[in-house]
Amino acid sequence: MPSRAVWRPQWWAWALLGLASLALVPELAPGRLSGHGLILTPLLVLAGVLVLRWLWERPPAATMCAAIVLTIFSGAWRQVGLGGLPFDRLLIIVVLLQFVLRAPGIARLPRLQVRNVHLLMCLTIMYAAGSAAVAGTLVSETGFLALLDQFGVVPFAMFLLAPAIFSGDRERQLLLATLVGLGAYLGLTAIFESLGPHALVFPHYIVQVDSQLSGERTGGPFQASIAEGLATFSCAVAATMAFVQWRGQRKQLFAAVVAPLCLFGSFLTLERGVWLGAGAAIVVTAAATRTGRRWLPAGVVVAVLLAGAVLVAIPSLEHKASTRAHDATTVWAREDQISAGLRMLAAKPLLGFGWNRYESDSLEYFRESASYPMEGYALGGFGVPGKPLPLHETYLAYAVELGLVGALLWLATLLWGVGQALRGSASASLRPWKLGLLAVTTCFLVIGVVNPYQAPFPMLLLWVWAGVALGGVPQRVPRPSVALARAASCPT
Repeated sequence: MPSRAVWRPQWWAWALLGLASLALVPELAPGRLSGHGLILTPLLVLAGVLVLRWLWERPPAATMCAAIVLTIFSGAWRQVGLGGLPFDRLLIIVVLLQFVLRAPGIARLPRLQVRNVHLLMCLTIMYAAGSAAVAGTLVSETGFLALLDQFGVVPFAMFLLAPAIFSGDRERQLLLATLVGLGAYLGLTAIFESLGPHALVFPHYIVQVDSQLSGERTGGPFQASIAEGLATFSCAVAATMAFVQWRGQRKQLFAAVVAPLCLFGSFLTLERGVWLGAGAAIVVTAAATRTGRRWLPAGVVVAVLLAGAVLVAIPSLEHKASTRAHDATTVWAREDQISAGLRMLAAKPLLGFGWNRYESDSLEYFRESASYPMEGYALGGFGVPGKPLPLHETYLAYAVELGLVGALLWLATLLWGVGQALRGSASASLRPWKLGLLAVTTCFLVIGVVNPYQAPFPMLLLWVWAGVALGGVPQRVPRPSVALARAASCPT
């Protein structure tokens, strides 16, 4: 594949970048330049610049895989002990700059292809940003980051870049290995969180957060059981793909262990929405293939028997699952939230209340039922008003905040982008990724019916996966016969 012109900064440009970064330290983290930090901080800045220069020369696939892995700690960098520096976002910025500034690492990648769905994505983002600006939440940290990570700015950008980044089989195998390895970590962490020993949970802040979740649910590094459930299920899908594609007994054995480990981790979240989403995804994906349809009935029977055996073997888990399955409080909370959301939608149906305004504007729309106590919000203290919990219905949440116009734009973007990826290139190497995308998307759509919109990791992984399944468009290289004919016709 022919290479393109690239920009390779001189040594003094990297030196200026290091000095500028060091000059910003007193503003961003004043305490970093005192005591031992007076020596350590400049060394860390120097190391960061050297790493950035090294990444600049490399293809972005490895950087993107590292960003995906680090996104599981998004919002928890201070708890990890790294001072709140968002390493996941920094790596994503590096990938974006590689394309914008034509880094040497992208010289031989296919050119980006802008499709109609990307234009719809731009329109959707501009609408949501305008809604946030009018509502006054665009400049707030929560509103801005939610728009950036959860709604779609970064995920949509990755959908544009992923077909080029993972255009080769080697790059796709790197992503697959990354997801399988991540699945091993998430699955084992979920087991250690729920069943012990807690001393093996890393980082340890996960245990502290889990103690605040009702019903002893596992939330993993995401600090949210919903994100943990969708992430572990996605990694189980990747491990299943790896088991089929990889060659070598050790690799296949590792993938064969990771897949059920991740599925068990999804179960340990004790989230009924995750259970429903995973079950629906498995059935839909199996029904999409001839082999899957043949083995689906037997697979369902085996899965039920295994689940029953696990619950019998681990009485504490059976008690947790049973308690969670029969917990009516969460059902009441969802009913109250949906009722309040529908009242808000009726009040402002077209444009909504504004991005990220549900929690601040919804209290007056709650009504107490005659048959059960009011739920769906956190009780306040003396003189402190109650704060509603996030609306546990993704589609209604978008309709309340962005109106029917914004919600339909977001849903159309999701269905169009994923649908185009599923119907795209019929290459045999992309077929497993398309089936995996069908499973992940089905789980995502089902979970959205009973839970709030997702954390950064599930959104990022969904759109990167869709971009991989869509496939890159290789650069056109003249056929030898055409090239020879052109050369013969040229005057000497």
